[in-house]
Amino acid sequence: VSTQSTGSNKKQMKVFILLCALFSLSLAQTRPIWPSAASVSVFVEGWGERREDRHFFRWFYDETAGKERFEGPTEWNGEFYWTIVIIDTVAKKEWFVVHQPGLVECYTGADNHSLPHPNFNRAHFVGKAEIDYTVVDHWVERDNEGRDLVQIFDRADNGEIKRVDVSSHVSRRPHSVTFHYHEFDAGSQDPALWTLPAEIQKICNNVQKVEDLINN
Repeated sequence: VSTQSTGSNKKQMKVFILLCALFSLSLAQTRPIWPSAASVSVFVEGWGERREDRHFFRWFYDETAGKERFEGPTEWNGEFYWTIVIIDTVAKKEWFVVHQPGLVECYTGADNHSLPHPNFNRAHFVGKAEIDYTVVDHWVERDNEGRDLVQIFDRADNGEIKRVDVSSHVSRRPHSVTFHYHEFDAGSQDPALWTLPAEIQKICNNVQKVEDLINN
């Protein structure tokens, strides 16, 4: 047997062992699970008309209650406001409150959104990574052409989701939106989060759809 043939066999054996190890490791991993209720700080990159768009907000949601709340800085009508949005998916109603120093505005109207619940059942484990000095498991969902559609990173020790990258390949120039999750607190939320203070409720203006008002 030639030395070249022996070397080739060894390389093939190493590749086979590596593939077996990765396959065994993937079987041992638990796919990420999105909590049914939580509060989390979210920093988003690339979400909007421009790739450089950045957004930050605190998100509270509870699927059992069918409600969610967003708080954070928002540009509206050419000005920046501290904004609170409350959505009741059961009553099909939304509240939109904007704050500036000395000013509060409130609008309420119909809403037909449903609570998002990401499903990662198609995710495949591809290895380890590190986010903010924390070891995470790296998962990928791919399309039929083998292109990455969603990348999920969850903590290796407790499964807390740290980051999700969503890619679009509908144009010649692929575009990705990245969600960074911080202060992820899974569990039932305080019912008081879904109710505005009485002094704000009494000035709330009825509109047909809050979403149309926000997007104007």
